[in-house]
Order: sequence, then C-alpha cells, then structure tokens
Amino acid sequence: MKSNLIIPTIICLLTFLISCKKQEKIDLMKLNLNEKIESIIDFNDSIFIGVETVEYPFCLLAEIDNSTKYTFDGIDLKKQKVYFQINSELLKTDSITKSGGGHIDLLPLKKKEDLAPLLKKYKADDYLYGFRIEMKTSEFKNEILRKLENKYGKGTKNPNTDNGLYWNLKKQGKYIFYAPDYDRLTILNNAKLSKTCYWDTFNGLIDFGECNNENYFKELLINTTKPENMKNKTVLTIHNDWSVNDITIGKSSENDFTNSKTSKNFERNIVIQGNTGDINELTYDNDYNNFYFFFDVSKKASENPKYNIIKAYSITDFKRVKISFENGLQPFSSKEEIANKIGADQIENYDDLKFSNYIEIKNASLKIKLMFDDKNEFSSMYVVKK
Repeated sequence: MKSNLIIPTIICLLTFLISCKKQEKIDLMKLNLNEKIESIIDFNDSIFIGVETVEYPFCLLAEIDNSTKYTFDGIDLKKQKVYFQINSELLKTDSITKSGGGHIDLLPLKKKEDLAPLLKKYKADDYLYGFRIEMKTSEFKNEILRKLENKYGKGTKNPNTDNGLYWNLKKQGKYIFYAPDYDRLTILNNAKLSKTCYWDTFNGLIDFGECNNENYFKELLINTTKPENMKNKTVLTIHNDWSVNDITIGKSSENDFTNSKTSKNFERNIVIQGNTGDINELTYDNDYNNFYFFFDVSKKASENPKYNIIKAYSITDFKRVKISFENGLQPFSSKEEIANKIGADQIENYDDLKFSNYIEIKNASLKIKLMFDDKNEFSSMYVVKK
C-alpha cells in the first residue's frame, strides 16, 4: 500500500515543481511597463544599475546579462542582454550625454536591500517604464520581427536607419522601436513621454507628428544648468603638445592627477568586471563643467594609482569652462576658420570636412578631434592616446 501511494505523490510533487518553475518566467511582451523593479528582477542574476551613454535613454538602466528569467512571446532571452528603463529626474541633464559615447557608470546590484539606496541616489522611480533587448543574431532579429508583426501588424519605416521600424501604439500607450542595425529592440510605456517626438542613439529623432525638436530636447534636459548661470568655471590651457594644464596624456598617473590643481571638483568612477572583480574602466568626472579624464587600467593595478596612466580627456562644452589654446585656436570659431588656421596638410579628414562635424588633426601619438555644434562653432574636443 505504501509503495502505491508514493508514486502518485512523487508525480504530483514533480508536477507542482515544474509548474512553479514555469511561473517564474516573465514574458516581457506582456508587461504593462509600470511594474515594480524588485518584482521583475532576480537578485541572483548579474545586475548592474546606472548610466550608460551608449544607450542614451535619459534614464536609469538596470542591465541584466545571461538571465534565465525572461522570454519574449515564448522566445528564450537567456543569451541576450536585457535592459530595464527607470525614470530618473536627476539624469535629465546634458552632463551624461556629453560624457562621451562610451561613458559608463554602473553599480552592481547583488541583494534586495541595495536597491532602494541606489534608486534614492539617482532620485529614480521604483518601477520601470520600458525595456531594451539586445538582438545579437540575424535569426533572432527575424524571429522578434515576426512576433511583432503578428501582434501589431507592419511597422512604420524609421527614416533614420536602413532597416529600423517603429510602432506608435496609441490605444496601448506604448512605443516600440525595432533597430536591427544596432541590435536593439526597445518597448516603452509612453504615459510620461512626449507624444510627438522620440530620440535615442540607436533610433535617431522620430517625429510622430507636430514634433517641436527644440522644445522636446529642452524637456529632456530640464535639469541642465545654463552656462550663463555657472559660477567658478574651470580654467584650462591646452598646450602645444595637447596636454591640458599640468596633465599630459600617456605620462600623468592617477597620483599626478589627484595631486594637481586640475583635479578639483572631479569624482572618481569605476566599472568592475562582475565575475573577477577587476576594474574595467576608471574615469574622473566633472559633470558640472562637462570635463572628463579616462585612465588606462590594463595593468590591473587599479588600486595602485601610480600605475594608472591617463589615456584621454574630453571637454564637451566650452561654454562651461574658460579655455585657451597655446597654438592660437579660438573657441567658438567656425569650422572653416579652424581648418584655415591648422592647414589642410595637417587635417586627417580634410576631404570630408564638408559633411563632418569634426576636424581630426594629424598626430603620431594622439588622436585629436575638434568638434563643432549645430551652429558650426568649435565647441568641444576629445584627445586620446593611440
């Protein structure tokens, strides 16, 4: 009698365990995109929260890698990165967008108790409003597209990319941006977003109708400090060898930097490799003046500042600093004036200047880019060791 009872009991137990396991999966396609963050993440996963300007979402990102928790209408997302977007009023400033195309400030999230302090640090909501899925292969991209078209019909061609599509789902209150050229699918709850404009790096500016570009970006950057209201602007001299003040690329160490007058108002930021604990990236950031230094940590001696050597600097808005050049270049000069001052034979991209928004100066050891704004004025620069 006992053996007869054991078998059905085991079968019921297995059925229960399997059903519970299935219930743990979250279908991202079915989300309302207003769910609490803690209810949709597994703290055993590899999770990082913070800013990544490659994505340019003007929000906080929760980046999750290699999770078994998520599907998209039945498609397993284990091999794809998933990014959840969280509104953060603190990040509606141009300081993050001007930190360079690869500015990353992500902190690991390992336990539930760490979530609230992180959200508080960024003045962020405790619920998501969207997500992004990395799409690595053409097969995966095609499978995602089939799912989208089966549910929402044919999308609208994105004029900014070769193969991009978007859906403006007014009844559902959602935007969908399919950007296969940049390996991204983005779905957003648009309740608190503009109903006429949308912009990010991978999709460009999309006009849903009557988009006022200028007003839209003012709203995105609502917390920006206007240059005319800034006090105590950093004073910078760019020397003939492209060193800045007392800091030289390829020579000055982290010790040199922290002991210099230039280091005032900078914050040390690191990105750590989750599985090893090594520091992958080290920067010193001055978000107030939009001025940044990047360090070479390839020697993995990041806790010994004398081995971390400056490899680049970025000054992303001349209106926020007092800057002068020993070689006679004048900030806010036109591209034509700067090109004439430098000379055609010293410009790497001279043949493309008609279309380019930057001038790259020929140099044996440095990559030097002088950049021009939408008024064609010399307004920012980036210098990196080759």
